[in-house]
Amino acid sequence: MTKSVSNRLFLFLIFLISFLVRFVFWQKTPLLWDEAALGYNAYSISQTLKDEYGKFLPLIFKSFGDYKPGLYVYLALPFVKLLGLGELSVRLPSMIFGALSPVFLFLLITQISPKSKKIASIAALICAFNPYNIHFSRGAWETNILTFELILASYFFYKYINRQRSKYLFFSAIIFGLSLFTYQAGKMISLFLIIILFILNFKQIQFKKFLLSFVIPLGIIALPVAYGLFFSSNANRLQVVSLFSYPRFEIETNTIINETNHLDYQIFHSQPSFFIRNFLSRYFNHFSPRFLAFEGDWQNPRHSAPYIGVLLYPSLIFLVIGLVFGFSRSKNQSINLFFLLWLLVAPIPSALTRDSIQSVRAMSLSIPLIYFISLGIFAFLKRYPSKLIPIFIIFIYLISFVYYSDLYLNHMVKKSPYDFLYGYKQAVSYVNNSQSKYQQIIFSDFYGQPYIFYLFYSRYSPSDYQQIANLTESSLDTGKVESIDNIKFSTPSFEFTNSHPGTLSIFSQEEIYRQGIDKKPEFSQFIPLSPIGQISTFYAYENP
Repeated sequence: MTKSVSNRLFLFLIFLISFLVRFVFWQKTPLLWDEAALGYNAYSISQTLKDEYGKFLPLIFKSFGDYKPGLYVYLALPFVKLLGLGELSVRLPSMIFGALSPVFLFLLITQISPKSKKIASIAALICAFNPYNIHFSRGAWETNILTFELILASYFFYKYINRQRSKYLFFSAIIFGLSLFTYQAGKMISLFLIIILFILNFKQIQFKKFLLSFVIPLGIIALPVAYGLFFSSNANRLQVVSLFSYPRFEIETNTIINETNHLDYQIFHSQPSFFIRNFLSRYFNHFSPRFLAFEGDWQNPRHSAPYIGVLLYPSLIFLVIGLVFGFSRSKNQSINLFFLLWLLVAPIPSALTRDSIQSVRAMSLSIPLIYFISLGIFAFLKRYPSKLIPIFIIFIYLISFVYYSDLYLNHMVKKSPYDFLYGYKQAVSYVNNSQSKYQQIIFSDFYGQPYIFYLFYSRYSPSDYQQIANLTESSLDTGKVESIDNIKFSTPSFEFTNSHPGTLSIFSQEEIYRQGIDKKPEFSQFIPLSPIGQISTFYAYENP
């Protein structure tokens, strides 16, 4: 068997294994708001060529008022058209591109350094089984598509460097351009990566080709994004999540001044120093063992499995070895420098936001982490050439992966059913079966955006919804839809339901507690719609 055939077979097996890891038990995690919104808008486009608000083939989707870049909607479109609107059809694009990421990471590493095939092979295997990459490729996460695009665009860029053919520059520009329509963080991380690629390969770039085949195509694609950032309302969400939109509270400022004086405050505690400290705190959180190995995204449970970080436990050890090994010698310095710079810039889009940690916006961090982990494994095997060492490494990774799989499949949703919005599917199904029996239905909006789950699971006619779509926007992160047909999306009241015959109310578990309904004798009449563990996230209460 030739090396070429052997490589192709290896990459095919990697893709197949990666896809199975992302596909098996795909229904274990409930659909989230954004997944439902992406899916319904793909359904709306497939039926009417318009989004849920009746806008013709938009590039940016208004959705909840958070203005989602539209590439994922169009990627999901053929699957929704072929398979119908459902959880699997929405998630398949992410599963496929997530399974392709290990393949193109192998190709990227070997394109930069043809002698690094062993490292590339290890990296492909690590990427296939890495929790960070698995988590965001089992659901409809735009950040997963962005990560794949960054790998692919870098691969084409280095292919141009090696072969000096303009078409590869053009392909790289197109992929980088598409990343701007994939996920908000792509606007920043793509720019950083382009600068890194340009600086590291400055001597090999022919500037006329670079201008004609890269800069101009990328600039043309980026024009709508630039216009949106400066002149359109789709920049509102960036203002909402930006760290700079949250200055220090006045009471804290006054306290600091009273402790010393205005001069001391201006020198050591001014707003710029406040923002710098918060940025650095958020930035270095992404390199902490707490995030990498032991807890993951501690601010939002839906962004990682519980009790484990974004890496398998052995990876933390090999990451340290890889970083030390990579810069203790000059060999392959170019590829090491490329991934080091990527490692350093990857958390910046996340660190500039209000969240103390944000694994979603920083997901491209997984790629340089995987490279240095693989380099560490390679160095370890080289230092200890015993045949038992590879078996030992495979064994500890297998144990760690089995542990992670148990956490993901058996504990994650049950530990945080509210965070994973568990129960919307069951609640909407109950409403659909009972809707004609009641004059009005009050559906809890406690968990947020119930309307999109109603549209999604009832497969509501897009042409009909476009006639009544009305998002009540506010100064908060997103807006809300208050009603559709005879369904009102708001906080249900036990007293109101009792005093109004012909009413069906869907309560959240939290509203049951807050209104003291669980202590009333009538609580026995409430129907648990979505039992999980010892609770039900939704209850139905009927007054026929």
